[in-house]
Amino acid sequence: MKSCVVLKRLVLGIIGLSFVGCGQELAPDQDAYISWGDSAVRQSVIAKSLEPQLRVCLEGSMNSADLDRVKLWALKASLSWLRVGKVLDKRVAGGVLFSCEKSHFTLRLRQGSGTSFASPSVATIYLTRPYGTWTHEFGHALAGLSDTYSGRTAGVCVSGQPQSLMCWGAYGPRADGNQWSTLWSDDVAGFQSNYRKIFGRELTPPDWSRNVDLEAPVDVKNPWPGYGTRRGDESTRILVDDRLPTSEIDYSEDTESVDL
Repeated sequence: MKSCVVLKRLVLGIIGLSFVGCGQELAPDQDAYISWGDSAVRQSVIAKSLEPQLRVCLEGSMNSADLDRVKLWALKASLSWLRVGKVLDKRVAGGVLFSCEKSHFTLRLRQGSGTSFASPSVATIYLTRPYGTWTHEFGHALAGLSDTYSGRTAGVCVSGQPQSLMCWGAYGPRADGNQWSTLWSDDVAGFQSNYRKIFGRELTPPDWSRNVDLEAPVDVKNPWPGYGTRRGDESTRILVDDRLPTSEIDYSEDTESVDL
C-alpha cells in the first residue's frame, strides 16, 4: 500500500507542525507514538472497530443543554478516530449509536472541574473540560495510546516525541475543534499501528481514502463518503436535571490537570 505524503517540519516559532496530505496510512518516524501494552490495546475500543456501529454508553447527570453538547462532542471525537481506521479498512464501523445495551465504550461524565482519565473502553471526563480533552481521552480508551507529555505541562513532550494530541491534550495550536480534528500525524500513526496489531496488515481501504485529510475537522453529518448508520434505539444512563447549571468550559491551561 502506497504511503501518504506527509509534509513535515513546518516550524512556527518553537512549535513544529506536521500536516497530512491525504487519507492513506502514514510512514512516521519509527516508534514515535507511545501505545499501551498489547493486552490493553486489545481491550480498548479499537478492538470493536468492525462492529456495524460503535455503541457508546453515556453516564452521569446534567441539564439538557450539556447533554446536547456531550452527544455532539462524543460523536465528533469518536468519528475523528474511527475515520483514521476507515481509511485503512473499509470494514470499520459505519457510525456511532448512543446505547447502553451491549455497549462497546462507556463515557462517564462528571460535573465541575477535575482530572479526566481513561482506561481501556472507559473514559471519565469533567463537563468543564475543552473539546481537545475528549479526543485525548478517546485516544486512550478508543485508540490504546498513552500520554506523551512530560510532567504536567501541555505541549512539553517526552524527549524524542513529536507534537501530538497525546502531548498537547486540549491545548496548543490545534485546540480548536472547528479547524482541526485535534489529531496530529503521530496520533494517526499510533492508531493505525494498533489497528494492525489486532486486524493484521492485509486490509482493503475504500476507494476514497486518498482524498481525506485526517487532521482536518470531521463533519459529523458526513465524516466520509457514503456515510450512513443503521437505525437503533438510543439509551443512556444520563439523569437529565435542568435545575443543574450549564457547564462553563474552562479554556485556561490548567497545568494541575495531569491528563490534559
